[in-house]
Amino acid sequence: MSETQLIEKLDRYKRRKSSDNLIMIPILDAEENTVGFLKPITADFKTTINGCVKLLSRWRAENPTLSPTRFHVTEEGTEKWINNLIICNDRRILFMVQDIRGNYIGHMGFAGFDVMTRSAAVDLVVRGEKNTAFGLMECAVQALVRWGKQELGLEHISLDVLWDNVHAISFYERCGFRKGELIPLTKEEAHGEVRWMPHRGAQFEAEKYYLHMTLC
Repeated sequence: MSETQLIEKLDRYKRRKSSDNLIMIPILDAEENTVGFLKPITADFKTTINGCVKLLSRWRAENPTLSPTRFHVTEEGTEKWINNLIICNDRRILFMVQDIRGNYIGHMGFAGFDVMTRSAAVDLVVRGEKNTAFGLMECAVQALVRWGKQELGLEHISLDVLWDNVHAISFYERCGFRKGELIPLTKEEAHGEVRWMPHRGAQFEAEKYYLHMTLC
């Protein structure tokens, strides 16, 4: 798949053109029963996903340990983030995780697509609602990976997780990922936000790390 083809396919799922169909990816359990769907966050998300901005804002505020970045969550900021960093980003796509009853319980997607290496990173995995069917998020990750391989031709799938998030690391191991290298992070502060970015240069004793994990 060429870079142009990749962008065109992602744009179809994001419905950058309003005439494009809404495509949902089935989430299957171990017996291949449909237990939910991955529903893409589209350009018209205010119409296709009722309360999307409010929901994502709440989930971001309630899950501060999922990312080392610290900032004040507002609905205005979340809406700008969706438009600028998801919809208009040619290297990123985000899906809502929907259970079989139609309830939104979290989100996940891909980022950092590289057509030369046929690679991408699992991105923004959040279980926003705690009272969900057991194993649904694990099945959702498997559906995401299956879609990435079948529809986008991905051969190398990875992710980064905070090195001390034991629960998340265990979850990703159940999803088939294995532990890799530790990536040291450096602290950056600007405009009231605290960001921890991967350190470029000589190795050093960092305060925080990402654990890089790859799909087996």
